[in-house]
Amino acid sequence: MADRGLPYPTVFSVDSCIGVPPLPPKPGQRMAQRQRRKVTETILFLLVSMALIGILVEACFLYYLQSHKQDVKDKEFHHLKSKQPDTPDTPQTDAQKGDKRIDEPVMPQQPTVRPTRRPTFRRPSKSVAHLQRASWPDKDGLITWSDEEDHIHELTLTNGKLVVPKEGYYYIYSKLTFKADGGTFNHRVMKATHLYPDPIELLRYHYVGGQKQNLTSSVRNSYLGGVFHLFRKEGVFVQAKDGRVLLQSAGENFFGMFMV
Repeated sequence: MADRGLPYPTVFSVDSCIGVPPLPPKPGQRMAQRQRRKVTETILFLLVSMALIGILVEACFLYYLQSHKQDVKDKEFHHLKSKQPDTPDTPQTDAQKGDKRIDEPVMPQQPTVRPTRRPTFRRPSKSVAHLQRASWPDKDGLITWSDEEDHIHELTLTNGKLVVPKEGYYYIYSKLTFKADGGTFNHRVMKATHLYPDPIELLRYHYVGGQKQNLTSSVRNSYLGGVFHLFRKEGVFVQAKDGRVLLQSAGENFFGMFMV
């Protein structure tokens, strides 16, 4: 085609990366944007104004409280000062007045004796009992205890048995001072329950001595203790057989329990 003198065809280049030109805004859109901007600015102005007014009110309130507090302190000071007796200018005692009656003896003032308050003891939070006044064992070996001067809280002492008020775990202990004249001694802690007709043995101490014993070596101590689960209204008691319990003092024989 070039040889014949014909012109080359026009070549157009198209750029596919160019996006679509933006559309002109719709009629009234700029006006709506201006209105929204004005509303937003008005709301922000109101919020800032309210915050500044709140700070100003708080400052005034604090100033009022501080001044009122100072006025109250001043009034209290003047009130206390008005109650104080005025110191007289003239002497009040006989010696200061120049009175010549100085031969009268001055009786010392008797000190006031205040009654002593009895110490208050805090009540225990759980069931507890400690018995020390024991009696001689009966024919079945049951030892009865007295609760007149001992400590019992929430437990009940009935016929030598400590009856628990509620179900739980209890630490039970007992100590006896005995004399094994026959060579043997049995110390047991028993439980009486409505679930079984016969008592149940919880703790036991069995002593077997020799044939020849003097009076000093035959006096011994037995201590039993342990934690057991007890139901409501079950009773615990102490038995002693085949020996002689010595009732020497309150600390020699005791029986007790407490809830853990």
